[in-house]
Amino acid sequence: MQPIEDFFNSIVNLPSLPKVVQEVMQMLNDDSVDINLLASTIEQDPVIAAKVLKMANSSFYGVTRGVKNIDDAVAILGLAKLRSLVIACGVTGVIRHVPGLDLKRFWSHSLLSAGISRELAKELRLDAEVAYIAGLLHNIGDLLLHLVFPVMASEVDAICADASAEKRRLVERDVIGYDHCQIGEELALRWSFPSEILRVLASYTSPLDKGACGLAPVIYLAAHIAQGLVRGDQADAIVLSLNAEVSDHLKLSQDDLLPSIECYRGLLQEAIAII
Repeated sequence: MQPIEDFFNSIVNLPSLPKVVQEVMQMLNDDSVDINLLASTIEQDPVIAAKVLKMANSSFYGVTRGVKNIDDAVAILGLAKLRSLVIACGVTGVIRHVPGLDLKRFWSHSLLSAGISRELAKELRLDAEVAYIAGLLHNIGDLLLHLVFPVMASEVDAICADASAEKRRLVERDVIGYDHCQIGEELALRWSFPSEILRVLASYTSPLDKGACGLAPVIYLAAHIAQGLVRGDQADAIVLSLNAEVSDHLKLSQDDLLPSIECYRGLLQEAIAII
């Protein structure tokens, strides 16, 4: 593969996270964060604040009463979920147009992957909010591949229409010389995401490799299920298409997953409505 620096040097205007997202990420690394300051920081960006309230009131977050303002969001959701929500609102709006890519479909899949990742992580007693962010970002490198190499990226899309994440990564390397995992990992590094997120983005397509992190199988499974739901597949067909080694590794049987996938279908409608 070609040097990653060459790729990023070819981007004239590298997308950057909104200032409010950067500030919230920094603030929530501080155990003594001032809640009022946090709320006022989010309110400084009216677009993100509006999206936060819209998403907070969706079934993604399962609140039992209406979230009317950012103070409500802080009190009802808690800091960890609020951070995930602000990141999701910021990231999904950072790139407005990508040649040859249906952004609504892309972000619907990414948000659905995030929601499924969170639910699986909760069931497995892993960090649900880290899983959510990793699920949201798992394919972010594909956006940049389409921005820099629109023709070749579209060629990959045609070859990999229904392919697994592993196959897509190999095809990207063969056709473009880069893959979405290495690009996504580097972008997340430049956006100052924690190392755990970087490790997931680097390894989720090969989740059982020796160097893969613990959340990689969760994100792999969530992204695969999300792909099937976005495509309109039935739950039993999605279950049968899963990599049995990955689901066995997570100790999730077909009987466990079948009813869960039907529940996840509702998250897809929410994802589409949010974008």
